[in-house]
Amino acid sequence: MPTRQDKANELAQIKNMFGNGKVAIATDLSGYTVHEITQFRKKLSESKSKCKVVKNTLVKLATQNTDFASIEGFAKGPTAVIVGYEDPVSSAKAVVEYLKTLKKGELKGGILDCSILSAAEVKGLAELPSKEVLLSSIMAGLDSGASGMVGIFEGIIRDIALLAEEVAKKQANG
Repeated sequence: MPTRQDKANELAQIKNMFGNGKVAIATDLSGYTVHEITQFRKKLSESKSKCKVVKNTLVKLATQNTDFASIEGFAKGPTAVIVGYEDPVSSAKAVVEYLKTLKKGELKGGILDCSILSAAEVKGLAELPSKEVLLSSIMAGLDSGASGMVGIFEGIIRDIALLAEEVAKKQANG
């Protein structure tokens, strides 16, 4: 039976897990084997995320007075909590893809920037392009905008040069 110190250590671990998180996703991984959960954790580590199967009361205690306090609403029944530390989209994608691949488990919901996300919203988050793709499309847009501006300025300069040439011809003739 766990001692008070064991429980305190586990609570500290869970608080630490939420510490620098950007997104938290609650799932039910009932029916998963140890091997499947281990594979899931490996997949999550690639997207800079961690998974922990936790007692619901510990989730409530660990997230009190934090940005993730609302996750306690999803901590009912068997719960595994996934915390993403960098790109929330890649964390959500990893969770949704794995649940879809194994066709077991259930997405309960999540928390992003203090906002509660339903299971459907977490799936929507997973469908967004990754941070790198978004940044590259923004850069492409900025680059094409700059190219358009250069074309406009070149046109103005060309028009001024033609106008000056016409004025010079008129003055020479007249």
